[in-house]
Amino acid sequence: MRPIVLLALLPYLASGVEPTAPHTAIDHSFSPAPTNQTDGGENPSLQRWPLIPGETRGDSPGPMMPGRIYAPSKGPVTCPSQQFEEFFHAFLNNADLQVAYTAKPYVLKGPYYLQHNTEPGDPANPQWETVEIYTPIHGYQRYNERQTSYVSDSTRLLPGQQWTGVDAFGRSTDNPPTQLEIRQVSQAEYAMHTRDRITTFSKRADCWYLTHDWTLDPFEGCQWPEQCRSMREYEGDE
Repeated sequence: MRPIVLLALLPYLASGVEPTAPHTAIDHSFSPAPTNQTDGGENPSLQRWPLIPGETRGDSPGPMMPGRIYAPSKGPVTCPSQQFEEFFHAFLNNADLQVAYTAKPYVLKGPYYLQHNTEPGDPANPQWETVEIYTPIHGYQRYNERQTSYVSDSTRLLPGQQWTGVDAFGRSTDNPPTQLEIRQVSQAEYAMHTRDRITTFSKRADCWYLTHDWTLDPFEGCQWPEQCRSMREYEGDE
């Protein structure tokens, strides 16, 4: 099958995760899903979630970050499209879709040294660590429909929030672009490639689901120990 490649500008999916395995999540920029509990007397449609600095809940008197609205799904969340590109654009801009269509579990793979604080490239240790994650991904990438391009966001979407790219005055938000490549692996699978990450979406009976997230190893192929340690010192100086 001929691969389909979409080039655009955008950072990697970052997710908030707590693995069920004994180890901690590889990427600490991940954000966990909220609970469904509410306080007595509070709007029952308001889910409780930890606030990120600079953000407020959607029905709070204070403003949210520019370019987003509080519009929680009413009733069951439904698949936005069976066509992957349309689904992907909606997934990036809607936190409720991110909760519903991240597989539970999905597979998180990353360098062993990030999990265990060992030296990169050390042949005494395995290169990769794989864990199953049951909490959804909330990322920093958005699809700007006006510009038909991918852009980066400074904060994650919280459950109930949607990104519109338009501020309270109707002006487009100033979100910077970044580079992304989407490759069609098969009729039922797409892989999103960025500089240091590969994220896979797979087709299931009802919709597309994020099923794998792989953090690449910048030390892969380095000569142990001199080159690997030199590369680590260089990264530490940046």
